[in-house]
Amino acid sequence: MNRLVLWMRVVGVFYLAMGLFNTPPVIEARLSAQYPNLGVPVDSIAARALIDTWFMFGLEVLVIGAALLYFSRDPIRHISLVWTVIGLELVRGIVDDLYLIARGYDSMIYPGWIIIHAFIIVTGLLAIRRARAAHSSDDSAPAPMRRRS
Repeated sequence: MNRLVLWMRVVGVFYLAMGLFNTPPVIEARLSAQYPNLGVPVDSIAARALIDTWFMFGLEVLVIGAALLYFSRDPIRHISLVWTVIGLELVRGIVDDLYLIARGYDSMIYPGWIIIHAFIIVTGLLAIRRARAAHSSDDSAPAPMRRRS
């Protein structure tokens, strides 16, 4: 199995797990631990808005994870999906985590997430590089001779 296929499948499974981790019952269960100073009941409109926002994120990563798994069958043909995930990991991942740290959110958790995002980005870039090198070497092989009739 080439590294790009492996990357797409590992990240796809990770994204599916993150999607499931962000379903409303799971979010509700972790809400008070994740936001200890929220100061509102779980059934308040503010808490429901927060739960709904996390759920939308969960749906997003669920769809991306499923797409990564499905399209990993032909990764070179669907390399734009890999670039999209790398871009999302950079912006929605690292940049957003830095923003949240600057806004005063948990400075113990977000650096760990930055490391995870960076790992996904770097391994994705390396997998793309290796896949392109292998693909270009396949293209440079001589074509088989055709018989004339």
